[in-house]
Amino acid sequence: MTETLVIRRSNNAVQKEVSFYNSLFEDSTTVEKRKDQYKTLVSNYYSLSTDFFEYGWGQSFHFANRFHGETLAESLQRHESYLALKMNAKSGDKLLDLGCGVGGPLRRIAHLTGAHITGVTISQYQIQRAKQIGVPSNCQFIQCDFMKLPFEDNTFDHIYTIEAVCHAPDKAKCFAEAIRVLKPGGSIVGYDWCLTNKYDSLNHDHIETKRLIEEGDGLPDLKSTQQLVVDLKSVGFIVQESKIIPEGDIPWYQPLVGGDPFLSPSNFRTTLVGRWLTRNGVWLLEKIGIAAQGSLAALYILETAREGVIRGGISDIFTPYFFFHARKS
Repeated sequence: MTETLVIRRSNNAVQKEVSFYNSLFEDSTTVEKRKDQYKTLVSNYYSLSTDFFEYGWGQSFHFANRFHGETLAESLQRHESYLALKMNAKSGDKLLDLGCGVGGPLRRIAHLTGAHITGVTISQYQIQRAKQIGVPSNCQFIQCDFMKLPFEDNTFDHIYTIEAVCHAPDKAKCFAEAIRVLKPGGSIVGYDWCLTNKYDSLNHDHIETKRLIEEGDGLPDLKSTQQLVVDLKSVGFIVQESKIIPEGDIPWYQPLVGGDPFLSPSNFRTTLVGRWLTRNGVWLLEKIGIAAQGSLAALYILETAREGVIRGGISDIFTPYFFFHARKS
């Protein structure tokens, strides 16, 4: 339990990251500050959250539509396979994974396609974890900022990204880097967190839900589906497809609610009892000095995320998988 549940870093590091992170969400005026300091915001968020994500979610940190008779793990794998299909990636291609996390989707897509995949993340801690888990022979992990990629022009055949561009302070600039390193005729495909057209900027409940999602998930400023398409086109991408993936039989946020029809150790951790045990387990481990001081505060950040994401899903003002497929001419 302690190996997978406890944040694996020093007391000083965790407490410092929690303090700085919370300071960026003190009030609405900190939006511009979050954009200016997005590097530290996002790297701190994933330093604090990665161990908890692995504990409760596995190696693929994303959502997926889901059908009756399908486990959570199967739905995540299908979601990843869909991107490989849309790219039409094949052995010998060079792919770029923008925001690779600890590499769950990368390993899946590498296995399916035989392509060489370079995974990038701003989080040094995630690079460390990805390498500890294992690097496929046809892959590599690089720590860098996807707002300024360390690659030559026209390097990659295809690019994919899963729920990561939402961390960019300016999506257009992120897409500008993507189109620069993409070969002519290459494609970018992905899912991203967006506000839907049901979001009302004058509705207090909607505003509060947006705030909770941003505060709980290390986001500078959550944007709309329409804005994402505008940003893609603004840098020269030809958008071939953009849509919110249709719902399955089971709400995509169901794993956060609990009561999963396919009970497993990881699914149990999302139930009311499972979350209570996790919260109190972290409290105890922190008290006796096994968990780093600040671990419980980090867990509270993720509880904020859970509340915001569920509210956004139920009200249908938020989606974690706005799909886009665009091509470089």
